[in-house]
Amino acid sequence: MKKETIIISGFMGFAIGVCSMMFVNVDKEIIEIEVEKDVIPTFLIQENIATCGDLIEWMNYDVERYADSTVFDSYILNLEQMIENNRNVLQTKYDN
Repeated sequence: MKKETIIISGFMGFAIGVCSMMFVNVDKEIIEIEVEKDVIPTFLIQENIATCGDLIEWMNYDVERYADSTVFDSYILNLEQMIENNRNVLQTKYDN
């Protein structure tokens, strides 16, 4: 008897919750916020640059360890491009 009561009360609670959420969210609008370059914090960009540098260092260490220099070449080029792009964003932030 106790098990059935728990199951029935669980279903009733779920049904009441679903119905109340339908009433609460009837006329709500979803507002999208666009993030501009100026809104991104400087420390976040600097951390991204540092993380990319750490990844390049790790990949170079791994290449030395396994003696295969072609494995990470494209990844390293992409990371270096990301570092350059982030430095340009910082530079334009400080120029304005």
